[in-house]
Amino acid sequence: MSAAVTHSIYDSYFDALSLPRLSDEAMQRIAVGTRVGEGYMNWQVTRSGLIVIESDCRFSSDRTIELQSDASMMELSFCMQGEGEFEVSGARHDIRPGSCSLHLMSNFEASFLYKKGKAVQSLAIGIPVPLFDDYMKQAVSGFPGPRGQVSFAGLLGSSAFRTFRTALGERTLAILRQLKDCPYSNAMRSMYVESKALELLAFYLQAFLFERPADSPSSRQAALSKSDREKVRQAKETLIGRMAHPPSLIELSRMVGLNDYKLKIGFKEEYGKSAFAYLRDKRLEKARDLLLSGRLRVSEAAGMVGYTNFSHFAEIFRERYGINPSDLVRGYYE
Repeated sequence: MSAAVTHSIYDSYFDALSLPRLSDEAMQRIAVGTRVGEGYMNWQVTRSGLIVIESDCRFSSDRTIELQSDASMMELSFCMQGEGEFEVSGARHDIRPGSCSLHLMSNFEASFLYKKGKAVQSLAIGIPVPLFDDYMKQAVSGFPGPRGQVSFAGLLGSSAFRTFRTALGERTLAILRQLKDCPYSNAMRSMYVESKALELLAFYLQAFLFERPADSPSSRQAALSKSDREKVRQAKETLIGRMAHPPSLIELSRMVGLNDYKLKIGFKEEYGKSAFAYLRDKRLEKARDLLLSGRLRVSEAAGMVGYTNFSHFAEIFRERYGINPSDLVRGYYE
């Protein structure tokens, strides 16, 4: 049950999609061909043996992918957008947006059904079983009783498939966006992607196997009081309510009664990013909703969320959504 086994299972999946197989290169990106649909997939095989696959595609027809393997594997998967279902050894499950799942399977048969025209945005982290068992051996060291028995075989038992699932929180979504918008290339990208994948893995193995919510603050982060955190949430609501003309950080800290240092630290802990990175994302989301409504032009939507430089707005909108804002309203005004 080496990393090569996990590798071969993903190869079978890509074969079924008529896509190139995984390689041992640090990072690969492929376009999904027009015969299959449109979009892209990024994958990376990390030095530790994790396989990280980011998908953002839309299928041109209903697609059913069937797999069979006598081997064992684990996968931590995040579905940001998508619709479909999968069946493993007779048990049917839905593909649910806004969720994270940990799958364990051995000697299994699986089929995946993707709907025609439905966008699929997901991230999957394939975890070699020996690597997982090694992590768990270290993680449970010193814990008596059932925790000391955590292993792939112990969790799966005599079943062919077991899954854990929970909703995605703000901090996880922030990490997923960081992975999607990785600022590095080549070796630095490889290091960055692996570090973020391991961070997600730590979050969710802790959540699923040791009953601590993945998006809850750790004991180190709990230095902020309950009152402080409530003030951070008030600051978030203030930013959203005044996104067209937001206050400065100093003004915001005075408005909620929290010093600017605690506000910066607290915002990062609660929402995974700085206050104004969060504001930028919410501005873009609001602008996108306004444009999709078909009632406003690009300049009007940009102005309503606080952008006066429309070329800058178009640039960051395109970076975030992969489409020009004018393309969303072309059908209404052209």
